[in-house]
Amino acid sequence: MTEQQTRNGMSLQERAFWRQLTEDYDNYLRLMSLRNPMAVKFGLKSCQRCGQCCLRFCTPRPDEIEPIASYLKLSVDELIGKYMVIDTPDCKTFFLRWAKHGEEDITGGRIPPLRTYDRGYCILFDEKSRSCMIHPVRPHEARYVRCWKSGNGSDRNEWGISAWGERDIFKFISDFDPYVFAQSRATETNRVPSNSI
Repeated sequence: MTEQQTRNGMSLQERAFWRQLTEDYDNYLRLMSLRNPMAVKFGLKSCQRCGQCCLRFCTPRPDEIEPIASYLKLSVDELIGKYMVIDTPDCKTFFLRWAKHGEEDITGGRIPPLRTYDRGYCILFDEKSRSCMIHPVRPHEARYVRCWKSGNGSDRNEWGISAWGERDIFKFISDFDPYVFAQSRATETNRVPSNSI
């Protein structure tokens, strides 16, 4: 490991790039919250169907995937192929999360790292009716988030990603190859023009 690398093997330039992507996404969410004021800003105590929570990532726990597939009258494979992407925070633990509108071209596969922070509503959010297609069986994470409460969604133990272990992805995609994803992540990061960092 060289001086230019951190503990996780990323160069300072790569770390700065990912930090900037994260900051840009957080700024996008703040801007959207101004356009779609949340219930807490008005002192309301119930969901106003503003859609703000559906702009954030939503990750079902492994045990929630099959009931959701059943509710939609799909097989688990069909559910994954139509509505989900494979993501990872660290190239060790991979998980399935709902794709966003605009990510239909990559459902059922690994999300390219440079699209990790794609903007848009959850693929299961119907913008016309302002409702969730799976509301009765929505994941715990979606039930936990309540924008009308202060400190909303801040307990990471309640997030769906917290329930995924390193081997869980293989329950759903038996031939999953984490090495390929790790390699593509490094390759794509290295192709970023230095002036964009």
